[in-house]
Amino acid sequence: MVFDRVMGIAQSLTAIILGLSAPAASVPHTTDSSALGAVASACAGSTTAAGDTHSRLEAMYCGVNVVRRAYGLGVVRGSVPLNRSSVLKADAVRHCGFTHTPCGMSFMRTFQRAGYLPARSFAENLAWGQAELGSPAHTLGMWLNSPPHRENLLGRRWRDLGIAVERGHMFGRDDVSLWVMQFGRRR
Repeated sequence: MVFDRVMGIAQSLTAIILGLSAPAASVPHTTDSSALGAVASACAGSTTAAGDTHSRLEAMYCGVNVVRRAYGLGVVRGSVPLNRSSVLKADAVRHCGFTHTPCGMSFMRTFQRAGYLPARSFAENLAWGQAELGSPAHTLGMWLNSPPHRENLLGRRWRDLGIAVERGHMFGRDDVSLWVMQFGRRR
């Protein structure tokens, strides 16, 4: 889900994909599988759902930026307010269901509570996977295969990144990893 701030009004945008021709030299010759292979080789712990929370978050931060660099994009930096917002969203999703508006809260609520707003634009990706399907690399692969999530992951406008992961019994299953990734740009 993406929100842009236009003339002071936050608006929900649907992913729109435009085909524009560019000089051949400026088009990265990357495939999703080569980008994910780079994640597996460059980011320790990215191919497993095992490990402590800190190592899993580090693997995901690394993976996001490896994928972005593979596609010729700038890196995104960790943001304390977006990390806080991601944790708030993960807790709500875990307790109230897998949606961008858990517990009846507005999409913007966790961004507000965490102090990230006002911002020019912000977006969010959610995912969950059982056992190894919840690894950082597999989760990145799922997002790359979903057009709106891919647009968020590979968005040029993002500068800030927040990530949360929770693991345990969720959604009626054991050994689930729940990921919340939030992107933003304040200026």
